[in-house]
Amino acid sequence: MALLLGIGFVDLIATAVLHSQGKIVELNPLMKPFIEHSEWLFSAVKAATLIAAWIVMARYAKHNLDFVRKACAVGAIAYMVIWTSWFFAAS
Repeated sequence: MALLLGIGFVDLIATAVLHSQGKIVELNPLMKPFIEHSEWLFSAVKAATLIAAWIVMARYAKHNLDFVRKACAVGAIAYMVIWTSWFFAAS
């Protein structure tokens, strides 16, 4: 769970900083309107979604820890594959 959330927060910080410097554009169509309005708004919304995901996973882990571990591993891999593909597509 920590790996997935760590990736999410690293992505949040990197995206906000690089966008504020004009070096990248947000490719996620759900998050794009937030970052175009403000990097601070983007950061708040992204952090809120990460915290909400952590709460849901922590609660469900009490019932099915194995599932949460597997879902986090798959999520971390998917996150990195999507981020990497968007990164190279934009380069």
